[in-house]
Amino acid sequence: MMPIFRTTVGLLTGSFLVLAFGCSGDDGANGASGGNGNNGKDGANGNDAPQAPPANAARWLSFGDVGFPRTNLEKNQVRASGKANVDGKEVPIGYQPILRSGQDPSRPDKKCDLVASPSTCAGAQLAKDGTLLKDDGGEPMISNQNDFSSLLDVGGNKFLVHSFESYPAALYVTKLTQADTGALSATATKAIDLSSIDGLYRSCAGSITPWGTHLSGEEAQVDARPVDAAATWEALGKTGRWGEIKLMGRYLGLDFTDANGDGAPDANVSAFQSAYSAYFHGYAVEVALDANGTPAVKKHYAMGRLGMELAYVMPDKKTVFLTDDVTNGTLLMFVADAAGDLGAGNLYAMRVYQTAPAGGTFQADIEWVPLGHATDAEISALIHPAGGPRIKFQDIFDAADVQTGNTCADGYTLVRANGDNENLECLKLKPGKELAASRLETRRYAVIKGATAELTKEEGLTYDPDTNRLYIGLSDITASMGTQSGGDNHINVAANRCGGVFALDVGPWVDSNGAKVTDYAALNWYPLIAGSETAYPASSAYAGNTCAVSGLASPDNVTYLPGYKVLMIGEDTGRHQNDALWAYHVPSGKLTRVLTTPYGSEVTSPYWVPKLGNHGYLITSVQHPYGESDSSHAKDTEATGTASWIGVVGPFPVLQ
Repeated sequence: MMPIFRTTVGLLTGSFLVLAFGCSGDDGANGASGGNGNNGKDGANGNDAPQAPPANAARWLSFGDVGFPRTNLEKNQVRASGKANVDGKEVPIGYQPILRSGQDPSRPDKKCDLVASPSTCAGAQLAKDGTLLKDDGGEPMISNQNDFSSLLDVGGNKFLVHSFESYPAALYVTKLTQADTGALSATATKAIDLSSIDGLYRSCAGSITPWGTHLSGEEAQVDARPVDAAATWEALGKTGRWGEIKLMGRYLGLDFTDANGDGAPDANVSAFQSAYSAYFHGYAVEVALDANGTPAVKKHYAMGRLGMELAYVMPDKKTVFLTDDVTNGTLLMFVADAAGDLGAGNLYAMRVYQTAPAGGTFQADIEWVPLGHATDAEISALIHPAGGPRIKFQDIFDAADVQTGNTCADGYTLVRANGDNENLECLKLKPGKELAASRLETRRYAVIKGATAELTKEEGLTYDPDTNRLYIGLSDITASMGTQSGGDNHINVAANRCGGVFALDVGPWVDSNGAKVTDYAALNWYPLIAGSETAYPASSAYAGNTCAVSGLASPDNVTYLPGYKVLMIGEDTGRHQNDALWAYHVPSGKLTRVLTTPYGSEVTSPYWVPKLGNHGYLITSVQHPYGESDSSHAKDTEATGTASWIGVVGPFPVLQ
């Protein structure tokens, strides 16, 4: 029986379970540290009563502040606001878990049967043939890296589609029941067969499309150049991501047995490269359900390949923004040919013109650089050709050595955009390879075309129709966002290891031929709210937190509630000992701590669902408890387990 943790009066309501792991990209390279900010104020535990609305407020939503956790018990728990004020009425809420990783909700004790039914065990990592994968020690692989989840109503039936940010990744469909009170319960779960799309790699954040499908990002960071060029297992081992590549190979059924004991697999390297490609991963993935919960899954190759955090569809059902969670990342805009169909369209990469002084806060105007048109079928044919070998990096680009002074020979472009590090390259596109480069090496090609790829850890994105703005979280403003030697230097701003959330105004954009491309282009960048680097004295209750506890640390995913003007901001940080979910009231700038997570975990992919049946919810997962830090606390008597939590904050009344 999984432990159940009851309400802390004034902070929690209801019972809940623990699960975890969300979409966290690799840390960017450390940039020059900014100076320490002033010590933040100690975050006092909040009152039960949420803020009352102004007398003339048409719509209002506020939360009680749970405060920063102080005791060891609090630091081992998921703690959530116990009350909200909705349009002047106090509403009891709490964190309501639906499922934990390693559970089978169809079984009375929720314990998984990994022999007879591994596909009904939430988070079980399955091979292409449906068998359960095991690690190098022979242990079953059960991911606790829950990230984005969708709540969907299809034909009156309620479902949860949830992602696991592992390698290989997993997607599960869970059938739900909804009580009259709004309580959600899982009755059965089933892994989605991903063999038709070569499996998934790090299924990260996402969104619910306007037509009611699950859309998640595949945060792939394997660089095809060294993988495709490797002639030996030793060379593959030096690519920097061999452990991940090997697991993806196991998904495909490849044998890495070392029978002769020479420390390398007995299989042939070229045979491995014939079966595996880095170009299998890095795309937006869409899942549609029918009324029975049967899934149909697609990879949208036409939208480009990145270290993709998420894809977010705008209200026109054609314009899509795609974020890139790497060092030297970019922002993409895709405009589909037809509304509601993401399988074909034109792709654009952002070029920024910084409007703030060098060393200041990031502000910029945006131009969109066209990368051409593509269809899913065209790109799929490059990586799964009807005949002959699949495409490799060396088929797309010629490469030359970087010359003295970080320059290139004539005809080559200096590029720092492979996403996995900050190495400089001299690249030249081979004739006729524009289509392949634009969708398989999107970031590199964007730089060659003049776009900007200098963002560090670009995370979540959401749209605010009340002010016609996008909000984007940058969890670490360092490294490629400062001064760089060689290549373009479009961005040069002050370092802030605590990160920040930025606003981007949205409006019509016209191409160089005078044709309107979309009414929903991002036009600029400017700061909305940022964290503050802080050094607390050893005597402080907040010693060890290096961002002020009264504010943000490494903002990750964001979600906006239209009409109520509330932006939710989740943290993925090692700079607060316990990560938090914040509510930011956009008009007033008031920041309220709504939820905190156990040691070593993060808040993953908060997402507003204003209406599911007769209630509204804030989807929230808690990823990898005790996994990133403070692992010793997993043995505390107050510990709540290392399984991830998939659940909701709520229930609320319908929020439309």
